[in-house]
Amino acid sequence: MWIQNQQRHDRHGVCPPPAPGKVSRTKQRILCKFVDLTKAFDTVSRTGLWLILERLGCPPKFLQMVIQLHENQCGKVRISGDLSEPFSISNGVKQGGVLAPTLFSIFFSMMLKQANENCEDEDGIYIRYRLDGSLFNLRRLQAHTKTNERLIRDLLFADDAALVAHTEQALQRLTSCFADASRLFGLEISLKKTEVLHQPAPQEAYHPPHITINSSELKSTPQFTYLGCTISSDARLDKEIDNRLARANSSFGRLYKRVWNNKSLKIKTKIQVYRAVVLTTLLYGSETWVTYSSNIRLLERLHQRCLRTILKIHWSDLVTNVEVLEPAEIPSIEALIAKSQLRWAGHVFRMKDHRLPKIVW
Repeated sequence: MWIQNQQRHDRHGVCPPPAPGKVSRTKQRILCKFVDLTKAFDTVSRTGLWLILERLGCPPKFLQMVIQLHENQCGKVRISGDLSEPFSISNGVKQGGVLAPTLFSIFFSMMLKQANENCEDEDGIYIRYRLDGSLFNLRRLQAHTKTNERLIRDLLFADDAALVAHTEQALQRLTSCFADASRLFGLEISLKKTEVLHQPAPQEAYHPPHITINSSELKSTPQFTYLGCTISSDARLDKEIDNRLARANSSFGRLYKRVWNNKSLKIKTKIQVYRAVVLTTLLYGSETWVTYSSNIRLLERLHQRCLRTILKIHWSDLVTNVEVLEPAEIPSIEALIAKSQLRWAGHVFRMKDHRLPKIVW
């Protein structure tokens, strides 16, 4: 079922958030609506889900097993140590269950299929791509005969959804179709948490878009945190770098007494903790970053300060940055970012040609 239509798998597969620096190179405006569904996993219509599985060709015996796993389900509420009377649970998939993510993805994919049937051809973003030739030769995309186009209307991960378009009118149509399909499938959009972001084209003035759902205007925001990464209206990486620095600095500070200033721990152990806790926080999502020298300097400054604290190196010792990295056996931030980007590039390059991450990368 999933092999025949890999597009659905691409939607819910691993794909980092769009890199702010790459967006500005397209020289086109992008409008994005970040949808928040109210208790998405808990409000799935089980009757509708069983019908969808049956129409998709799910074997009857397996379907019956899935149904039985969700039958006669009850719950209780604990209040101040006391349990309420049991009540039946007739909607939703079991959060934490092995089947829950797959069942929700199938249900959500059918809802999106219903929503896209009423959209127009220009609603969304067309990605021009070419898979032959040198991977890093961008001039090959200027050809008119050897390139292909792929329409992208939504970016999805689990129950997080983002609708994208080039114009405000197209995004409004996508929003209306998505809202109608959500209502039809029993899902509810949280109007308070759903926000719209506008990234204007170069030399274009910024203005907040006006997108509505059932006559209620959605909040327009200059920046939004999507899958842990900050996406800004100016299509720059500065706010994301500031966010990474603040989080990494906080993680380092919380472990000062317990780890960094603990004399019973070896330096090697402290470095391992630093790699696992601080560096992973600092460089989260760096696979898709388009960095400038100013960004690298800020990251390197925190990297050096943390290592000097761990190694007990004072500024008066006159130790260079290169000499700090050698005993710690850790590369510079610039090298770590390059390593992560090359690793991600290899992963994407080995994907099949029809996979969405490979096309948009």
